[in-house]
Amino acid sequence: MAWARLATKTLTSAGANISTDAFTGNKFNQILSHTFASTTAARDLTFNNSSASVYAVRKSDNGGADSTATSQSFAELRFNSNEDHLHIIYTCWVSSQEKLAVCHFVSGGTVGAGNAPNRTEVVFKFVPSPDESLTNVKFNKGSFVNFAIDSNIMVIGTD
Repeated sequence: MAWARLATKTLTSAGANISTDAFTGNKFNQILSHTFASTTAARDLTFNNSSASVYAVRKSDNGGADSTATSQSFAELRFNSNEDHLHIIYTCWVSSQEKLAVCHFVSGGTVGAGNAPNRTEVVFKFVPSPDESLTNVKFNKGSFVNFAIDSNIMVIGTD
């Protein structure tokens, strides 16, 4: 079982979205991203350019109580939106099943070594109809400021 890079995108100028080019997905995919923003920016993730209400999310910030959001048009992956975010997302794409994902991410929090970073755990599912393979990953800034230069996303996969 060898992992292969499927897609990568690094912004060379500020942009509203970070989106991979089309790729052929695998049963198991890992998505890595590092996003920068100078002020408030959303990190709303969509698969296959789908903004239909097909995402269900469970989230916990800094070990706190869970929150849930169902029938969403994206998976919200943000803490304090004006901080850099490092995301590690694992997905499982089994044909004729709901697509499951686990995301861990960290944001810098208040500047300085005297302040701990923030962490968020998110699990979510993507329920496309009809069934489909993963072919595109996109972070959208929503109505907030653009992502900064060097924000990036990479997808690797294996069957």
